[in-house]
Amino acid sequence: MRVAYICADPGVPVFGTKGSSVHVQEIVRAWGRAGADVTVYCVRAGNDRPADLTGLPVVERPPRKAEPAVRERAIEEAASSLADAALRNGCDLVYERYSLFSAALAMVAGALGVPAVLEVNAPLIEEQQRYRQLFDVGLAESMLRRNALAADAVACVSEPVLRWVKQRVPEARTVLAPNGVNTDRITARTWWQPSGQRAGHGRFTVAFTGTLKPWHGVPDLLESVALANADPERAGLWTVRIIGDGPGRPDLERLATRLGVETEFTGAVPPDSVPGLLHECDAAAAPYLQPAPGQDHYFSPLKVYEYLASGMPVIATALGQIPSIIEHGRTGLTVPAGDLAGFAAALNRLGADAALRERLGTQARAAAVEHHSWDGVLSLITAALASRQEVA
Repeated sequence: MRVAYICADPGVPVFGTKGSSVHVQEIVRAWGRAGADVTVYCVRAGNDRPADLTGLPVVERPPRKAEPAVRERAIEEAASSLADAALRNGCDLVYERYSLFSAALAMVAGALGVPAVLEVNAPLIEEQQRYRQLFDVGLAESMLRRNALAADAVACVSEPVLRWVKQRVPEARTVLAPNGVNTDRITARTWWQPSGQRAGHGRFTVAFTGTLKPWHGVPDLLESVALANADPERAGLWTVRIIGDGPGRPDLERLATRLGVETEFTGAVPPDSVPGLLHECDAAAAPYLQPAPGQDHYFSPLKVYEYLASGMPVIATALGQIPSIIEHGRTGLTVPAGDLAGFAAALNRLGADAALRERLGTQARAAAVEHHSWDGVLSLITAALASRQEVA
């Protein structure tokens, strides 16, 4: 089977360091393991191609340079160019990662009569309006509707995302397909060396991975570590390693300094470097913020899956999909969003109990292997596709 994978989002380099880039690469790998010949059509290829994807055919059509007000149309043109290339090359299935200004999936599926999958990872229209700038809302709404109606399966990563699609396109044939993790690429840490001694200073380190955006709650992590370190019995026990980069970094650096929390900022790193950086730490954190009233926590958090696969003891806020991923007390610890004292207590609980850290990490790894593979994610999507084709 020849699969045309389309990504027309300039914010998602196929070969990049962002979580969205990892997502693209892992779905492509899963298609490959399923026996498909994949060609990627994208507006931004990126420069960090993993060695195992060296032979992956990639067609890149960057949008022309344009002022912000007309850039949306430039992206739409680039997406149309990707569709033209896919039509010329031919395919047996088209799979598109949802983006704001592309109807490439509808164009390819309509012209070739092939099955189509639209993967939706976030309510991008609201994200764009809330955090960036969206000039042509009508264009974005029409692109979503065209692609969702043309798709045989609209794979949504969470229940809130699925509801968001259904609100706009009630006829869409949706399937819930949460994210997964590559447990071959993300290996488990070993526990032969006692935690807290890896860095050679007898202190513990809690890691965070991801882009430094407001919704990830990294300031809450720093505040929690400061609280944990204020415990007279655990004074100065915890340091922080932040693996990733983003627009929030300067503010986080200032906050860490003000709080007196020793914090290492690694910057953006290749995905293959992440497991090793995690393994040098003693815990991993996902301190998501409580959404504003009327908003949903719609993420299917890649970082949490990667923490589990790395065999890390995880502390996460109990929001959205997280309680279905982490079983409190068995594969990690969960605390209410915004409960900084609770987060600090969880840190000090881990710091005081080596057996707990090892047990949580070991069971987290087992859960990742058993329940959260990317092959399993793709199987959900292809099963939905097959059932709809049988009905048709």
